[in-house]
Amino acid sequence: MTSGGDRRVVSALFADLVDYVRMLGEHDAEEVKRRVDAALGVMDEAVARFQGTREKFIGDAIFAVFGHPHAHDDDALRASLCAMSIRAALADLAADGEEPLAVRIGIATGEVVAAPRTIGRSREVSLTGPAIAIAARIQGLARPGEILIDKATLDATRGRLSAEPRGTHHLRGHHGPVRLFVLGVDRRVEAGAPATARLIGRHAERARLRALLDACQSTGAGQLAMVVGEAGMGKSRLIADLADDARAAGFGWTWTENVSHGTGEPYRFVRAVAQAIADEQRADSGSVARRLLFSDDLDPEHARRIAGGIAAVAREAQFSGWEAEAPLVPTEPTEANEAILQASLRYTQRLADVFGPRVLVIDDLHWADRSSLPVIDQLFRIAPSIPFVVLVGTRPGPLADMFAPRMTDRIDLAGLDPVHTARLAEDVVGAELATDAVRAVHERTAGNPLFVRETVRALRDDGSLVLRDGRYALDGRHRTAALPVTLRALLGARIDALPEVAREVLGVASVVGTTFPVGVIADLVGRQVRPVTFRHLVDAGLIAPVDGADGWRFAHTLVRDAAYAGLLASRRRELHARLADRLAEDPRVAIGVIARHRVAAGDLDRAIPQLDQAAREALAMGAAAEAAELWETAAELTTGSRRAAGFRRAAAEALRTSERTGGIAGQPTSTGALSGD
Repeated sequence: MTSGGDRRVVSALFADLVDYVRMLGEHDAEEVKRRVDAALGVMDEAVARFQGTREKFIGDAIFAVFGHPHAHDDDALRASLCAMSIRAALADLAADGEEPLAVRIGIATGEVVAAPRTIGRSREVSLTGPAIAIAARIQGLARPGEILIDKATLDATRGRLSAEPRGTHHLRGHHGPVRLFVLGVDRRVEAGAPATARLIGRHAERARLRALLDACQSTGAGQLAMVVGEAGMGKSRLIADLADDARAAGFGWTWTENVSHGTGEPYRFVRAVAQAIADEQRADSGSVARRLLFSDDLDPEHARRIAGGIAAVAREAQFSGWEAEAPLVPTEPTEANEAILQASLRYTQRLADVFGPRVLVIDDLHWADRSSLPVIDQLFRIAPSIPFVVLVGTRPGPLADMFAPRMTDRIDLAGLDPVHTARLAEDVVGAELATDAVRAVHERTAGNPLFVRETVRALRDDGSLVLRDGRYALDGRHRTAALPVTLRALLGARIDALPEVAREVLGVASVVGTTFPVGVIADLVGRQVRPVTFRHLVDAGLIAPVDGADGWRFAHTLVRDAAYAGLLASRRRELHARLADRLAEDPRVAIGVIARHRVAAGDLDRAIPQLDQAAREALAMGAAAEAAELWETAAELTTGSRRAAGFRRAAAEALRTSERTGGIAGQPTSTGALSGD
C-alpha cells in the first residue's frame, strides 16, 4: 500500500464460535474463557500460517483479511485454506470428554479502500468495502462447521477448490443478490490437473514435450524440460496435457506443486513428493519410504544416516518403524543437510528401480521452499541417468535461469496469437466472436490465456459482448473498465511486490495512457524518476520501452487497468487535473484528449465545452462516429435538459452521417473508459 492509501482486492474472513452463550450458561465462566482463548489462538495461528492479517478479535470471533497490507496472487485460496485449517484444528482441540468446538466461517472477496484514518490520537489503516460486510453477513448464515464463500472468492481460487452451491441470498444492507457456496472438506487432489477445455495454440510446444517421452522410452535416459512463462500463460495446462500420453507409454505420473504460502515451510517440496508417491500406491508415506530406502544389503551406518534424514524432514524424533539406540535426527545443520541429500538420492534411485519409468512434474518451481532447492538440484543432476522425465513449470526469474543449464529443453511461452486467442475466447462463450471483438480482446490481454478467459467472461457478463446472429460482437454502448476479481488479484499482487516509488510511478503512468513519456511522469510525480525505477518495472514484466522514443509503454492494457484501479479516486482526479493542465500547454495535443482528462478530474465546467469543440473538429475531419460519441458524453454530463437535448440531436445526426459515409455507428473508438487516453 502506498503512504496515502490505495484500492485493492482482499479476501475477508469472519470465523465465529458456535454456542458461546449456551456454554456460558452450562459451564463456569473461567472454563469457558480458557477454551475460547485456546480456540482464538488456534484461529490466529492459522491466519498467520497462510500469511493473512488478523484485524481484530470480536468476542468469540476473529476477523482477518488476506491481501492487506501485502497482496498475493492467491489470497482467496489462502483464506479458504485458512478456514479449512481452523475447522480441522478446532475439531482436534477438545480434551478427553470435552464437547468439540464448532465454528461458522464466511469469506468474501472484493475491492476495499485501504487508507489511514485518524480518530483522536489514534491513527490506523482502515479497510472499507462491501467484501468485509458480506463476509460478516454470510458467516451468520453458515451452519455449525460450515464454511460459506461468495462467488467472487470461488472464482478467484481458479478451480483449486471444490464447493457446492448454496443458492442466491439477499443480504441485509447489500444491493443485489449474492451467490453463496459451501466449501468442501478437502482441496482438489491434483491441483495441476488439466481443465476440461481443450489445449489451444500450444501444439508445437506439446510436440517438444512428447519428444522427450519418446526419447526416454527408447533410450532409457532421463529427460528434463522447463516450461517458462508469466502467470496465466498456461504452463500447467500444457504440461498436464501430456498425462494420458505418458500413462499410455507405461510411465508413472507424479504431479507436485509448490505454493506461495509454503515458501517458508522447510522441506515442503520433499514431503510433497513422498506424499504424492504414497498416494499413488494407496499407502502411507512412511511405509513407502521404508520399502524404497531400506534393504538387507544396506550398510547399517548408511541406513542410520538415511533414517536421520527422513526423521529431519518428517520433523520427528525417530523414524517410525526403525529401531536405533541413539536419536536419529542429526544435531548439526550440515550433518542434517547431508543426511537429507543421501536419503533423497537413494529414494529417487530406488523409485526408478522399484516402480519403473516415471514423469515427475514440478509445478511452480518459483515458489519452492529454499531448503528443498539442493534436493531439487540433485534430482536434476541424476535424472539423466534414470528413466525419468522431469517437467518443470516456472515463471521467469533467477531460479529459471539457475536451473536452465540442467535442462534438455527449455520452452518459453508467449501469448497466443490472434487466431488462437479467438479460438480460446470462442470456447469460453460457446460461440464465434466477431472480428472487432477478437481484436479488442487480443489487444487487451496480449494473448495471455488466463487473461483471455477472464476478460471474455467479464465482457459477456456486463453486456459488452452481445450475441447477434450466432456471433458475439462488441456493443459500442458498453465499455468495460472494471477488471475481473481474478485478474485484479493476480496483477495487483505483482504491483504490490514493487518498491513504493515504482508503484507510485506505475499508478501515475496509468493516468497518462498506454504509453507515457519520461518527462510527463516526472512532472506528475514532482521529481525526476531514476532509471532504476523503470528497470524494476521492466524486470517485473509490467512495462517495456518504446522504440525510438524517450518513453515507456505498459506490457498490455490489463496491467494499466490494474494500476489505475489501485489508485484512490481522489488521487485519480488530482492526477487527471494536473495532466490536463500540462497537455493544454501543448498545441499538438488534441482537444478531445484534454477534455476527457477534464471529465475524469471532475472539472465539468471546462470539460463540456471542450467535448463540444472536439466533436465539431472530429466531424469536420469526417470522423462522424467519434463526433457522435463525444456529443453523447457531453449530453450525459450536462445537467440542463435543453442543452443535453442539443448534444443528443447533434450525436444522432453524426451517427446518420457515419452510416451514410460507410462508418460503423456505435463502435467504440480508441478512447478509453478509464482516463481519456
